[in-house]
Amino acid sequence: MLVCITGASGYIGAHAVEQTLQRGYTARVLSRKPIQNPAWGTKGVQTFLGDVRDEKTLVPFLTGADALLNIAGVNTPSSNQRDNIFSSNVEGVRLILRTAHRCGVRKIVHTGSTAALGCRGRGLVNDEMTAFNLWNASTDYERSKHLGEEAALELHRKEGVPVLVAEPSACVGPGDAKPTYTGKLILDFINRKLPGYFDIRHNYVDVRDVALGHILALEKGAVGQRYLLCGDENILLSEFFAMITELTGAPAPRLKLPLWFVFPLAYANLTLWKITGKDPLIRLSTAKRAWLNMYYSNAKAKRELGYTPRTVKVALRDEIAWFLEQGVLDPSKVTLKEAG
Repeated sequence: MLVCITGASGYIGAHAVEQTLQRGYTARVLSRKPIQNPAWGTKGVQTFLGDVRDEKTLVPFLTGADALLNIAGVNTPSSNQRDNIFSSNVEGVRLILRTAHRCGVRKIVHTGSTAALGCRGRGLVNDEMTAFNLWNASTDYERSKHLGEEAALELHRKEGVPVLVAEPSACVGPGDAKPTYTGKLILDFINRKLPGYFDIRHNYVDVRDVALGHILALEKGAVGQRYLLCGDENILLSEFFAMITELTGAPAPRLKLPLWFVFPLAYANLTLWKITGKDPLIRLSTAKRAWLNMYYSNAKAKRELGYTPRTVKVALRDEIAWFLEQGVLDPSKVTLKEAG
Protein backbone atom coordinates (compact mmCIF):
# COMPACT_ATOMS: atom_id res chain seq x y z
CA MET A 1 0.00 0.00 0.00
CA LEU A 2 1.29 3.46 -0.94
CA VAL A 3 0.61 5.93 1.85
CA CYS A 4 1.00 9.67 1.26
CA ILE A 5 1.91 11.69 4.35
CA THR A 6 1.84 15.47 4.74
CA GLY A 7 3.62 17.20 7.61
CA ALA A 8 6.38 14.57 7.55
CA SER A 9 8.98 17.06 8.76
CA GLY A 10 6.94 17.66 11.92
CA TYR A 11 6.75 15.84 15.23
CA ILE A 12 3.78 13.53 14.59
CA GLY A 13 4.45 13.28 10.86
CA ALA A 14 8.02 12.00 11.21
CA HIS A 15 6.86 9.26 13.57
CA ALA A 16 3.98 8.44 11.21
CA VAL A 17 6.49 7.83 8.41
CA GLU A 18 8.39 5.38 10.63
CA GLN A 19 5.18 3.59 11.63
CA THR A 20 4.15 3.37 7.97
CA LEU A 21 7.46 1.74 7.06
CA GLN A 22 7.31 -0.64 10.03
CA ARG A 23 3.90 -1.77 8.79
CA GLY A 24 5.50 -2.74 5.47
CA TYR A 25 3.84 0.05 3.50
CA THR A 26 5.49 2.45 1.07
CA ALA A 27 5.72 6.06 2.29
CA ARG A 28 5.49 9.16 0.10
CA VAL A 29 5.95 12.48 1.88
CA LEU A 30 5.14 16.10 1.08
CA SER A 31 7.13 18.97 2.58
CA ARG A 32 7.47 22.68 1.87
CA LYS A 33 11.26 22.39 2.23
CA PRO A 34 13.70 19.55 1.49
CA ILE A 35 13.81 17.04 4.37
CA GLN A 36 17.30 16.22 5.58
CA ASN A 37 16.86 12.56 6.48
CA PRO A 38 19.24 10.26 4.54
CA ALA A 39 17.85 7.18 6.32
CA TRP A 40 14.47 7.68 4.65
CA GLY A 41 16.13 7.54 1.24
CA THR A 42 17.64 4.14 2.02
CA LYS A 43 14.19 2.94 3.16
CA GLY A 44 12.53 3.90 -0.09
CA VAL A 45 10.64 6.96 1.14
CA GLN A 46 9.48 9.05 -1.80
CA THR A 47 9.81 12.80 -1.25
CA PHE A 48 7.84 15.59 -2.92
CA LEU A 49 8.09 19.34 -2.46
CA GLY A 50 4.79 21.18 -2.14
CA ASP A 51 2.11 22.69 0.03
CA VAL A 52 -1.43 21.65 0.98
CA ARG A 53 -2.55 25.02 -0.43
CA ASP A 54 -0.98 24.46 -3.86
CA GLU A 55 -2.99 22.11 -6.10
CA LYS A 56 -0.24 21.99 -8.74
CA THR A 57 2.05 20.21 -6.26
CA LEU A 58 -0.71 18.05 -4.77
CA VAL A 59 -1.74 16.22 -7.95
CA PRO A 60 1.63 14.53 -8.64
CA PHE A 61 2.04 13.83 -4.92
CA LEU A 62 -1.33 12.05 -4.65
CA THR A 63 -1.51 10.31 -8.03
CA GLY A 64 -1.33 6.54 -7.64
CA ALA A 65 -1.65 6.60 -3.83
CA ASP A 66 -3.88 4.24 -1.87
CA ALA A 67 -4.13 6.30 1.32
CA LEU A 68 -3.38 9.73 2.76
CA LEU A 69 -2.40 10.82 6.25
CA ASN A 70 -3.04 14.56 6.24
CA ILE A 71 -0.99 15.61 9.27
CA ALA A 72 0.31 18.97 8.01
CA GLY A 73 -0.87 22.15 9.65
CA VAL A 74 0.23 25.43 11.18
CA ASN A 75 0.49 24.97 14.95
CA THR A 76 0.96 28.26 16.73
CA PRO A 77 -1.14 30.28 19.19
CA SER A 78 0.22 33.51 17.70
CA SER A 79 -2.51 35.90 16.58
CA ASN A 80 -0.01 37.45 14.19
CA GLN A 81 -0.18 34.23 12.12
CA ARG A 82 -3.98 34.31 11.71
CA ASP A 83 -4.09 34.29 7.90
CA ASN A 84 -1.47 31.55 7.69
CA ILE A 85 -3.29 29.44 10.30
CA PHE A 86 -6.69 29.50 8.62
CA SER A 87 -5.41 29.17 5.04
CA SER A 88 -3.49 26.02 5.97
CA ASN A 89 -5.70 24.42 8.63
CA VAL A 90 -9.06 25.06 6.94
CA GLU A 91 -8.75 25.96 3.25
CA GLY A 92 -5.73 23.69 2.84
CA VAL A 93 -7.72 20.81 4.31
CA ARG A 94 -10.52 21.28 1.79
CA LEU A 95 -8.10 21.48 -1.12
CA ILE A 96 -5.98 18.42 -0.35
CA LEU A 97 -8.98 16.24 0.57
CA ARG A 98 -10.84 17.11 -2.61
CA THR A 99 -7.69 16.60 -4.67
CA ALA A 100 -7.02 13.23 -3.03
CA HIS A 101 -10.57 12.12 -3.78
CA ARG A 102 -10.21 13.14 -7.45
CA CYS A 103 -6.89 11.27 -7.63
CA GLY A 104 -8.55 8.06 -6.45
CA VAL A 105 -7.16 7.86 -2.91
CA ARG A 106 -9.27 5.22 -1.17
CA LYS A 107 -8.93 6.29 2.48
CA ILE A 108 -7.84 9.45 4.27
CA VAL A 109 -6.97 10.14 7.90
CA HIS A 110 -7.06 13.85 8.71
CA THR A 111 -5.27 14.99 11.86
CA GLY A 112 -7.51 17.08 14.08
CA SER A 113 -6.99 17.80 17.77
CA THR A 114 -8.63 17.56 21.17
CA ALA A 115 -8.60 21.36 20.89
CA ALA A 116 -11.33 20.98 18.25
CA LEU A 117 -13.72 19.49 20.79
CA GLY A 118 -15.95 21.41 23.15
CA CYS A 119 -16.70 20.96 26.83
CA ARG A 120 -19.67 19.06 28.28
CA GLY A 121 -19.33 20.88 31.57
CA ARG A 122 -16.73 21.77 34.16
CA GLY A 123 -14.81 18.67 35.25
CA LEU A 124 -16.77 16.32 32.96
CA VAL A 125 -15.30 13.82 30.50
CA ASN A 126 -15.33 14.77 26.81
CA ASP A 127 -15.25 12.42 23.83
CA GLU A 128 -15.75 12.40 20.06
CA MET A 129 -19.42 13.37 20.45
CA THR A 130 -18.73 16.54 22.46
CA ALA A 131 -19.83 19.48 20.31
CA PHE A 132 -17.50 22.45 19.97
CA ASN A 133 -18.75 25.30 22.17
CA LEU A 134 -15.49 27.04 23.07
CA TRP A 135 -15.11 29.69 20.36
CA ASN A 136 -14.59 32.39 23.00
CA ALA A 137 -12.18 30.16 24.95
CA SER A 138 -9.95 29.35 21.98
CA THR A 139 -6.97 30.70 20.09
CA ASP A 140 -7.05 31.05 16.32
CA TYR A 141 -5.20 27.72 16.13
CA GLU A 142 -7.87 25.93 18.17
CA ARG A 143 -10.66 27.52 16.13
CA SER A 144 -8.94 26.53 12.90
CA LYS A 145 -8.61 22.90 14.01
CA HIS A 146 -12.34 22.81 14.74
CA LEU A 147 -13.19 24.35 11.36
CA GLY A 148 -10.74 22.01 9.61
CA GLU A 149 -12.38 18.95 11.14
CA GLU A 150 -15.82 20.22 10.23
CA ALA A 151 -14.65 20.85 6.66
CA ALA A 152 -13.29 17.30 6.39
CA LEU A 153 -16.44 15.64 7.71
CA GLU A 154 -18.67 17.85 5.56
CA LEU A 155 -16.72 16.72 2.49
CA HIS A 156 -17.42 13.14 3.52
CA ARG A 157 -21.15 13.78 3.94
CA LYS A 158 -21.70 15.90 0.84
CA GLU A 159 -19.07 14.71 -1.64
CA GLY A 160 -18.26 11.18 -0.50
CA VAL A 161 -14.64 11.91 0.40
CA PRO A 162 -13.44 8.79 2.31
CA VAL A 163 -12.05 10.64 5.32
CA LEU A 164 -11.99 10.11 9.07
CA VAL A 165 -10.46 12.28 11.78
CA ALA A 166 -7.76 11.42 14.35
CA GLU A 167 -7.70 13.78 17.33
CA PRO A 168 -4.43 13.75 19.32
CA SER A 169 -3.96 15.48 22.66
CA ALA A 170 -0.67 17.15 23.72
CA CYS A 171 2.19 14.97 22.46
CA VAL A 172 5.23 13.95 24.49
CA GLY A 173 8.09 11.65 23.52
CA PRO A 174 11.32 11.49 21.50
CA GLY A 175 11.96 13.45 18.32
CA ASP A 176 10.60 16.82 19.48
CA ALA A 177 13.05 18.77 17.36
CA LYS A 178 11.24 22.10 17.03
CA PRO A 179 10.44 21.82 20.04
CA THR A 180 6.67 21.92 20.54
CA TYR A 181 5.02 24.06 23.22
CA THR A 182 5.05 21.05 25.58
CA GLY A 183 8.67 20.27 24.74
CA LYS A 184 9.73 23.84 25.45
CA LEU A 185 7.82 23.69 28.74
CA ILE A 186 9.81 20.59 29.73
CA LEU A 187 13.11 22.24 28.80
CA ASP A 188 12.29 25.47 30.62
CA PHE A 189 11.27 23.51 33.71
CA ILE A 190 14.50 21.49 33.82
CA ASN A 191 16.63 24.58 33.05
CA ARG A 192 14.75 26.52 35.76
CA LYS A 193 13.55 29.21 33.39
CA LEU A 194 9.91 29.13 34.51
CA PRO A 195 9.22 32.01 36.92
CA GLY A 196 5.86 30.54 37.88
CA TYR A 197 2.78 28.73 36.64
CA PHE A 198 -0.90 28.09 37.24
CA ASP A 199 -2.68 24.76 37.22
CA ILE A 200 -4.52 23.63 34.12
CA ARG A 201 -5.62 20.09 33.35
CA HIS A 202 -4.13 18.51 30.24
CA ASN A 203 -4.20 15.16 28.55
CA TYR A 204 -0.74 14.07 27.39
CA VAL A 205 0.04 11.20 25.02
CA ASP A 206 3.14 9.54 23.60
CA VAL A 207 3.77 10.81 20.07
CA ARG A 208 4.69 7.27 18.97
CA ASP A 209 1.27 6.04 20.03
CA VAL A 210 -0.39 8.90 18.14
CA ALA A 211 1.56 7.97 15.00
CA LEU A 212 0.60 4.31 15.35
CA GLY A 213 -2.96 5.42 16.07
CA HIS A 214 -3.05 7.07 12.65
CA ILE A 215 -2.06 3.78 11.02
CA LEU A 216 -4.65 1.89 13.07
CA ALA A 217 -7.27 4.44 12.01
CA LEU A 218 -6.25 3.90 8.40
CA GLU A 219 -6.51 0.12 8.77
CA LYS A 220 -9.56 -0.21 11.03
CA GLY A 221 -11.29 3.16 11.36
CA ALA A 222 -14.69 3.96 9.84
CA VAL A 223 -14.87 6.90 7.44
CA GLY A 224 -16.93 9.83 8.67
CA GLN A 225 -15.88 9.14 12.27
CA ARG A 226 -13.66 10.85 14.83
CA TYR A 227 -11.17 8.97 17.03
CA LEU A 228 -9.56 10.54 20.10
CA LEU A 229 -5.89 9.55 20.21
CA CYS A 230 -5.24 10.77 23.73
CA GLY A 231 -3.59 9.26 26.78
CA ASP A 232 -5.18 7.45 29.69
CA GLU A 233 -4.26 10.19 32.16
CA ASN A 234 -5.89 13.62 32.50
CA ILE A 235 -3.50 15.39 34.83
CA LEU A 236 -2.88 18.84 36.26
CA LEU A 237 0.20 20.75 35.21
CA SER A 238 1.48 20.46 38.80
CA GLU A 239 1.25 16.65 38.47
CA PHE A 240 3.11 16.78 35.16
CA PHE A 241 5.82 18.87 36.80
CA ALA A 242 6.01 16.42 39.71
CA MET A 243 6.83 13.68 37.20
CA ILE A 244 9.69 15.77 35.76
CA THR A 245 10.99 16.37 39.28
CA GLU A 246 10.82 12.65 40.02
CA LEU A 247 12.69 11.81 36.80
CA THR A 248 15.35 14.53 36.93
CA GLY A 249 15.40 16.07 40.40
CA ALA A 250 14.67 19.52 38.95
CA PRO A 251 12.52 21.51 41.40
CA ALA A 252 9.18 23.04 40.47
CA PRO A 253 8.87 26.85 40.28
CA ARG A 254 8.08 28.33 43.67
CA LEU A 255 5.43 30.67 42.35
CA LYS A 256 2.08 28.97 41.72
CA LEU A 257 -0.62 31.46 40.80
CA PRO A 258 -4.19 30.85 41.98
CA LEU A 259 -6.65 30.75 39.09
CA TRP A 260 -8.64 33.72 40.40
CA PHE A 261 -5.47 35.82 40.00
CA VAL A 262 -4.77 34.56 36.47
CA PHE A 263 -7.90 36.10 34.93
CA PRO A 264 -7.00 39.77 35.62
CA LEU A 265 -3.48 39.07 34.36
CA ALA A 266 -4.92 37.58 31.18
CA TYR A 267 -7.16 40.62 30.62
CA ALA A 268 -4.16 42.89 31.15
CA ASN A 269 -2.15 40.87 28.62
CA LEU A 270 -5.03 41.10 26.15
CA THR A 271 -5.11 44.88 26.49
CA LEU A 272 -1.33 45.01 26.00
CA TRP A 273 -1.61 42.88 22.85
CA LYS A 274 -4.23 45.26 21.39
CA ILE A 275 -1.90 48.19 22.01
CA THR A 276 1.48 46.67 21.04
CA GLY A 277 0.62 43.68 18.86
CA LYS A 278 2.94 41.55 21.01
CA ASP A 279 1.60 38.05 21.76
CA PRO A 280 0.42 37.77 25.38
CA LEU A 281 2.31 35.66 27.92
CA ILE A 282 -0.97 34.61 29.52
CA ARG A 283 -3.94 34.14 27.20
CA LEU A 284 -7.53 34.64 28.28
CA SER A 285 -8.50 31.49 26.36
CA THR A 286 -5.99 29.46 28.39
CA ALA A 287 -7.36 30.83 31.66
CA LYS A 288 -10.91 29.95 30.60
CA ARG A 289 -9.92 26.41 29.65
CA ALA A 290 -8.06 26.03 32.95
CA TRP A 291 -11.26 26.90 34.82
CA LEU A 292 -13.22 24.30 32.78
CA ASN A 293 -10.96 21.48 34.09
CA MET A 294 -11.50 19.32 30.99
CA TYR A 295 -11.05 15.55 30.72
CA TYR A 296 -10.84 13.39 27.57
CA SER A 297 -11.61 9.71 26.91
CA ASN A 298 -9.91 7.39 24.40
CA ALA A 299 -12.42 4.56 24.94
CA LYS A 300 -13.65 4.59 21.32
CA ALA A 301 -10.13 4.33 19.85
CA LYS A 302 -9.30 1.50 22.24
CA ARG A 303 -12.49 -0.35 21.41
CA GLU A 304 -12.54 0.09 17.62
CA LEU A 305 -8.87 0.50 16.70
CA GLY A 306 -7.01 -1.51 19.34
CA TYR A 307 -5.26 1.66 20.47
CA THR A 308 -3.10 1.23 23.62
CA PRO A 309 -1.10 4.31 24.69
CA ARG A 310 1.93 4.29 26.97
CA THR A 311 1.92 6.09 30.32
CA VAL A 312 2.75 9.79 30.47
CA LYS A 313 5.80 9.12 32.64
CA VAL A 314 7.33 6.73 30.10
CA ALA A 315 6.74 9.21 27.27
CA LEU A 316 8.16 12.03 29.36
CA ARG A 317 11.28 10.10 30.30
CA ASP A 318 11.93 9.19 26.65
CA GLU A 319 11.55 12.82 25.55
CA ILE A 320 14.03 14.00 28.19
CA ALA A 321 16.42 11.18 27.20
CA TRP A 322 16.16 12.31 23.57
CA PHE A 323 16.90 15.92 24.54
CA LEU A 324 20.01 14.67 26.36
CA GLU A 325 21.13 12.58 23.37
CA GLN A 326 20.71 15.58 21.06
CA GLY A 327 22.68 17.89 23.35
CA VAL A 328 19.64 20.10 23.94
CA LEU A 329 20.03 19.42 27.67
CA ASP A 330 23.37 19.39 29.46
CA PRO A 331 23.98 15.77 30.63
CA SER A 332 26.31 17.02 33.35
CA LYS A 333 23.38 18.83 34.97
CA VAL A 334 20.63 16.22 34.54
CA THR A 335 20.59 12.75 36.06
CA LEU A 336 17.70 10.91 34.46
CA LYS A 337 16.00 8.12 36.38
CA GLU A 338 13.92 5.26 35.03
CA ALA A 339 10.18 5.84 34.70
CA GLY A 340 9.43 3.00 37.11
